[in-house]
Amino acid sequence: MSPPTGIKAQRRPLAWIFALCPAVLFLFAEVMGETVSLPEILLSSPYAFQGDIVLLKVRAEKGEIPKLTWLEKDVPMVALGEGNWCGFLGIDLKFAPGTYPLKISTTPSGREKSVEIPIKSKDYGERRLTLPREMVELDEVALKRVRKEAAAMNSVLKRTFAEPSWRGPFLPPLDGELSGAFGRRNFINGEVRSPHSGVDLKANRGVPVKAMNHGKVVLTSDQFFSGLSVVIDHGGGIHSMYFHLEKILVQEEKQVTKGEVIGQVGSTGRSTGPHLHLGVRVNGARVDPLRLIDLSKELE
Repeated sequence: MSPPTGIKAQRRPLAWIFALCPAVLFLFAEVMGETVSLPEILLSSPYAFQGDIVLLKVRAEKGEIPKLTWLEKDVPMVALGEGNWCGFLGIDLKFAPGTYPLKISTTPSGREKSVEIPIKSKDYGERRLTLPREMVELDEVALKRVRKEAAAMNSVLKRTFAEPSWRGPFLPPLDGELSGAFGRRNFINGEVRSPHSGVDLKANRGVPVKAMNHGKVVLTSDQFFSGLSVVIDHGGGIHSMYFHLEKILVQEEKQVTKGEVIGQVGSTGRSTGPHLHLGVRVNGARVDPLRLIDLSKELE
């Protein structure tokens, strides 16, 4: 499947960083056949922006299991074999800039190390929408519904399967033009609203929407804002969300495979035309779905 228009433009080269020892010394030791102190963490970037994702690769002794902690949360890792592991860090769209430690320990040896990761601010721009008054100024009945739906969504996103079920690259759910970029500040009818926490992919009504990776359907619902919606838990703290569908073709609790059709593009909920709103959460952080697709290509 070819990526949606706009994905390639957002790709930035991966400059793998050997976070726990200088790269030159590391490579010199490899060439000279010297033993490198394990575990080692390789980062896809030495820093990250708000709303960004960092791909981690860890090398540990065979038989050892690495445990990584970021912002007081465990970072689930996937075993690649031969002592190699990988996982993702998610930095929320509104996360405070600064420098934060990533800690690693291994069992059974008990070795511990840490690395500081700078988080930088980013201005994603803004977008202005004009919508019918009844879709913006909610009456008491609609407001009650919205609050109930938001609570259900947040409850689902707070729960996850500890064991990652995703494997390899995350796929684009469809081949569509990028019509709404991630992170933009929203102004609806001139008033400030929540920033755009996903991406909008323009496509014709009825176009199949596919699961980005293996996982379990944990929510199917018809919501006031997002219309017909599907949420997939990929395990390891990663959720993908598919909004404004015309039809939902899966049921809650169903296991889905990467690339399986889960619905059709529509314009349900608060929508101005057929498109897919795609959202991704990594350990609860609102992150750019296109970065996840892009970075995960390194796992092919």
